[in-house]
Amino acid sequence: MKERNRNSSARQFGVVLAWLCCGAAFPMQVNGQGYPPPVGAGIVASLEMDQAVYTNQPAMVWCPPCVTNVPPCMLPCYLVEQQTAIAQFIFAVTNQYKSPRAFEFSSGQQFDIEIIDQTGLVVAAWSDGYVFPQAQTSFTLDPGQAVMFNAKLALQDREGKQLNGVYDIYAFLTTSGPQPRVEATRQIAVTLPP
Repeated sequence: MKERNRNSSARQFGVVLAWLCCGAAFPMQVNGQGYPPPVGAGIVASLEMDQAVYTNQPAMVWCPPCVTNVPPCMLPCYLVEQQTAIAQFIFAVTNQYKSPRAFEFSSGQQFDIEIIDQTGLVVAAWSDGYVFPQAQTSFTLDPGQAVMFNAKLALQDREGKQLNGVYDIYAFLTTSGPQPRVEATRQIAVTLPP
């Protein structure tokens, strides 16, 4: 009988211990919020740019009008160089959750901004041409804290052709692991005079 009570007590202790150890894996309420917080909860991303419409100027030849009535007009023509517009972006990530949030990256690159045409093709990215350190990096945002990333992009495709049309701008953190992507999108228009 004593042996049976001892085995029963050991089983009860094991059940209580398992409940205590594994209970942390189940969501619970702390200060009115679930803990652990849902992945990505409370993280707000925004993308701002210096303007919504940009103008690319193609290379051209400009010949001033003749102001005399005596032909032949001998005024020289001028070559006007191509001028590609530069868009400036600010990608901001804010922690609106009540506890700190950590972000880990597999390299020195922590964000990227892509220009996507109307067919869904990525025609250019901020990271094009950059080489990033191949070392893991991270940062932590305390409650209410924000981090801002500034980027400038020439409005041309990867072959150097000036953009013309409406494009989606897609900014995101390049986090490693299974977290949902922290992202923001906007739209810009680029004109190219004939």
